[in-house]
Amino acid sequence: MSPTLRIGLLGAARITPKAVCRPAHIVGRCSLRGLAARDRARASQFAGAHGVEEVFDSYESLIASDEIDLIYNPLPINLHAEWTIKALEAGKHVLCEKPFAMNADEARAMLAAADKSGKRVIEAFHYRYHPAFQQCLDWIAEGRIGDIKAVDAEFSVAIRDSDNEIRQLPDTGGGAMMDLGCYPLNWLLNLVGGNIEPIDAEAVLTRRGVDERLTATLDAGGARISITTSMAGGQPFEAHLDIQGSKGYIRFNNPLAPHTGGSLKLLDADNRLKEDAPISPISTYTWQLAAIVEALETGAPLPTEGDIILRQQKAIDAIYESAGLRGLRYR
Repeated sequence: MSPTLRIGLLGAARITPKAVCRPAHIVGRCSLRGLAARDRARASQFAGAHGVEEVFDSYESLIASDEIDLIYNPLPINLHAEWTIKALEAGKHVLCEKPFAMNADEARAMLAAADKSGKRVIEAFHYRYHPAFQQCLDWIAEGRIGDIKAVDAEFSVAIRDSDNEIRQLPDTGGGAMMDLGCYPLNWLLNLVGGNIEPIDAEAVLTRRGVDERLTATLDAGGARISITTSMAGGQPFEAHLDIQGSKGYIRFNNPLAPHTGGSLKLLDADNRLKEDAPISPISTYTWQLAAIVEALETGAPLPTEGDIILRQQKAIDAIYESAGLRGLRYR
């Protein structure tokens, strides 16, 4: 019988059921061993609803338990570094929600803690594990569109304007680029490799001082890249990745969650359809957890751990600096 990965959940975040709980019941070879939240009554209700075996009294007792192998950290961004490092020091692997940290300095400290502990820290960019995104990468690696010349990427969706919404607050790492724009940035880092350097960036701020909308132009080895992200009220959902190559194009609609209705098309230089990729209906989160279970059993590397985490965080910092927001982000 295959070993079971015992998962501990920090908090009872809105993302946790679709990110971990439902996938765990599908994937197998893993169990929802424990949960800790600041409100024990809420934790007990959550555990009962989602098949979590035990409610722990505190975050500390959860990460200290010998019955836990991996900690899922979906806490507000300003708490990612603290609790990820504590979990690593307690000998646990960590799946940490995106964006990984408040800034590159925190990311470095988290990665250093993983190196020291010998445990693995994985950023939860779930989209990367869906076969459609791998197909996109394969087309590029095979030279199907030639050299990448330009990329246009966007993820935008309205986020409620509320003093209780952590994505609207500077102190909890709020802002469109942090919560939404990190996705297109990560798509690009996977496409081009190496570092992406900002050319310019502009942001529109909310009354609380976080970026409601941000546009950035970047350079990646001569390829011109455009990122757009907005969380403004009334903003419709938009997620796309358009890649122009020297010999053709890739049009990827909803690379974030292709299982919910995305499409991936390969076109020639005259915009004629050459290939329409099939899209798996299995969720990105299920693919992600299945890959993590397998990797922790076999030691195989994962595409959302290691150097790409720091490259991502450094690029976010550089984009904010280019937009004139470094002081806000680092205060």
